[in-house]
Amino acid sequence: MTTAEFIAACVWPSILASALALLKARNTAAFPFVGKIVLALGLTYIGLLRFYDKSSIIAVNDVHVGLVVLGLIIVGSQLRQPPLYGSWRDQAKAFASMILIVLLGSGLAWYAGRMLFLDHLTSRLVIEGRVDRAWRSGSRRKADYLVRIAGQPVKVTATLYERLETFRPMVRVEVGRGSNYVYDIEYLAN
Repeated sequence: MTTAEFIAACVWPSILASALALLKARNTAAFPFVGKIVLALGLTYIGLLRFYDKSSIIAVNDVHVGLVVLGLIIVGSQLRQPPLYGSWRDQAKAFASMILIVLLGSGLAWYAGRMLFLDHLTSRLVIEGRVDRAWRSGSRRKADYLVRIAGQPVKVTATLYERLETFRPMVRVEVGRGSNYVYDIEYLAN
């Protein structure tokens, strides 16, 4: 297990432990201290996400789970709307903004949730062949690592990209149907 995989695997247990610690210390004198620890931990993970987001398939899935949670939080934020006051135009503006915010949150949760569903709850695509080409798409910092195996472009993590770019072996890969990331790789004899 690489450092990136370890950090990515610890994200959601850390979030759960932080939420429980904040709930436990809510009305005590320890709350500011616990809050600072949770804030430092959260900022650390956000900083590490910037460097390790494409280094591990676990981190890729963590980002998708985080987007689902964020979308549901956005939708849930509209459940506590105060009663609408004012003229019918003011009420219509508030109601329209509420609908747009709910649609935004629902779309975000649907986008990331669909990828997770297709990757983990449906059968994966199996591609077998030689690595034809390896390249990066996008900007230098946020590049997607892509390889073409038997004419099919697929996304890979940074460490796998370096291996496949250097050796270009015969491989058999299992690719998620939603994100198009390689989840399992088997090296074949030439």
